[in-house]
Amino acid sequence: MSNKNLKQIQCFLIIAILVLICVIIALLILDKYRISKNQILQEQNTQNKEVINQNTYFTENNETSPFVFNEKNDTYVSNYNDEQNLSLDKNTKDNNLSIDIIEFNTNKKENLNEANITEEQILNDKLDNAKTADKKIDKAKLVIIIDDISNAEQVRNLKALNLKLTPSFFPPDKNHPYTPKFAKEFEFFMVHLPLLAAHYNKPELNTLNPSDSQEKIDERIKQIKEEFKGLKYLNNHTGSTFTSDEDGVYKLLKSFEKNGLIFVDSRTIGSTKVPKIAKKIGQIYIKRDVFLDNEDNIFYIKQQLISAVKLAQKNGFAIAIGHPKKNTFKALSESKDLLKKVDLVYLNEIYGQ
Repeated sequence: MSNKNLKQIQCFLIIAILVLICVIIALLILDKYRISKNQILQEQNTQNKEVINQNTYFTENNETSPFVFNEKNDTYVSNYNDEQNLSLDKNTKDNNLSIDIIEFNTNKKENLNEANITEEQILNDKLDNAKTADKKIDKAKLVIIIDDISNAEQVRNLKALNLKLTPSFFPPDKNHPYTPKFAKEFEFFMVHLPLLAAHYNKPELNTLNPSDSQEKIDERIKQIKEEFKGLKYLNNHTGSTFTSDEDGVYKLLKSFEKNGLIFVDSRTIGSTKVPKIAKKIGQIYIKRDVFLDNEDNIFYIKQQLISAVKLAQKNGFAIAIGHPKKNTFKALSESKDLLKKVDLVYLNEIYGQ
């Protein structure tokens, strides 16, 4: 073989080796790229799974809202200037109106805070829903009574709301002597009549007892009527003991009948005998449907106002009771759009003169 042929073979082998090396290098690069891409995809999948797990945890632990909605009958009482530590009869049959009570779940509240969702945002959503409810529904009537009115500051704060609310004044005594004078400043008012309570350590002066004689009760009711010119309606302040006593309720309602007055049951206890005795002697029975401020919390009070509005829309009218608290007045002021869903009225607009 000539030297020329050897050189050609050598050159061919060198070229072949170089090509093979290039192919091997290219394969190594491609394999490394594939491995790297798979790692990136695995990392992305892992992140996605973590996000899904987090979302699943939030959904399972928060459901769709931090609140549990329950349908209950009147199983709550006022704890402001009224009876404390009372438990209403859960099986009471005389109240067929169901009220939405919204109970706050602390654990779910913590999860909401982590997600930067506020109570106010939840409430605003509910108010927006209330505003956009069926426009074809005729406006229902809602009576809002503000109990325990006794001084000039409460009168000013009540008037400042510029809402059609009903003040219920304590009868005058040495602690609040000017209530009849304050009542004259209102188009319509009521009297908040103190009755004996089972668990209340600060009774008002001249609180009526179910063991009082018919003559004593008559004298007291007649005196109050003379003090408040134009008075027609009275509701009870406290009174769990009194309104649970059939004889006491009978004497009270007979005295109201003699004086041309109408009793409104604040329902401070589920075992109230007022509906039974009213039916027995042929009187109309009027009762409170919703307490607004069992909890001195603006958010809670707004939710109770929503419940009162919904109940009024369901039944045509409803009666709610609140108290002259700062938070109650603020909640009412901030709920004026909601209250436009109903007609705020006085009791005499429902039950006549």
